[in-house]
Amino acid sequence: MTTIMTEHTRRTVLKAAGATTIAAVAAGCLGGDDDDGDDNGNGDDDTFDIDAGTEIVVDGYNSHWEGVEPSAIDGVENPTLVLEEGEEYTIEWVNADNMAHDLQIWDDGGDVVDELATDEIAAEGDSATLDFTASAEMAAYVCSLHSGSQYADLVVE
Repeated sequence: MTTIMTEHTRRTVLKAAGATTIAAVAAGCLGGDDDDGDDNGNGDDDTFDIDAGTEIVVDGYNSHWEGVEPSAIDGVENPTLVLEEGEEYTIEWVNADNMAHDLQIWDDGGDVVDELATDEIAAEGDSATLDFTASAEMAAYVCSLHSGSQYADLVVE
């Protein structure tokens, strides 16, 4: 089954994601200090600083991306990746559910950045890789076929 997202739907998803991010940031700013002393340098539980040159691996499910590598993201759904501007990275995604997926890097307007997109892959166990230089316009890594659920933020600092 192929799903075609309209521009209106994509923008609606992006607006909802933005509103969720704003709410999460506000909640973090307004909440008390409940630091458990286990500081991994990543901020909240779903945000991960990724060292330059690191190969990032995620499994693709129609309901989410699931982190595999580096070990800090293992098992995390839709992990937010914090990258360093101007540095080189690799994202490999593996089809984990025998449904068609792709991986695209989007800007905050929902457009693909610098043609960074893989082909669709439908066979479970098959994978695709993107090599790229992190740039400030990058905002998310997304499966265009399941952008309502397979959507995760990229933060480039």
